[in-house]
Amino acid sequence: MNIILVTNSSIFGRFLAGSLAQAAKLDRIIIEYGRPPWKYYYKKFKRVGPINFVFQYFLNRWFEKQGRSTLPHMEMPEHIRVRNVNFYDFDPNDIVIGYGTSYIFPRTLKRLRNGFLNIHSGILPEYRGVKSEFWVMYNKDFNKAGWTLHFMTPKIDAGDIVIKRYTTVSGENPGELRCKILREAIPVLAHFINTVRSKGVNTIQREPQSGGAYYTTPTLKQWFGYKR
Repeated sequence: MNIILVTNSSIFGRFLAGSLAQAAKLDRIIIEYGRPPWKYYYKKFKRVGPINFVFQYFLNRWFEKQGRSTLPHMEMPEHIRVRNVNFYDFDPNDIVIGYGTSYIFPRTLKRLRNGFLNIHSGILPEYRGVKSEFWVMYNKDFNKAGWTLHFMTPKIDAGDIVIKRYTTVSGENPGELRCKILREAIPVLAHFINTVRSKGVNTIQREPQSGGAYYTTPTLKQWFGYKR
């Protein structure tokens, strides 16, 4: 049984990989570097329109800027680079933990007997989807800021919950809140990894989830609503 972390090369992925490599024993770190196909961007352009398409691009860059100014610099640990993790040859007994990965195909999930877990920077099931840090602020739902470790299923952010932790909001913007959530998640995730390694996968407790809401990337209008 190998415990594998899969993430990306963003400031947030680098901080997570570097911190977890220091705090827990990871057998492998995999970094995804591929981009979605052009059809993905074309469909998004048609769905949100040119203004929001451009805005959401710069919003992602804004989050990265907030990460660079808030998180300490971490060197990326030894890792394997893949274009898309769905085509990586996992052993069926591996335990895989992902953060910021591409969509995981059902056939990949089916191949992994111990499951593919996801670190979601929002509280499930109330805040499924993306930019949860923004949406808790937009909704003024500050007591629902936090993160969740859950099993992946073909339906996004709908799998059984393993760990759920709340974070206190104290004046951060959404980017700073993401940094705070990651900082608080590191020791909890390290303890989880070390426990599973020493005591086995049967120690993982699962809590089914139902209900909740799914959020997508905010529009420019919603961003201005948050700023007001």
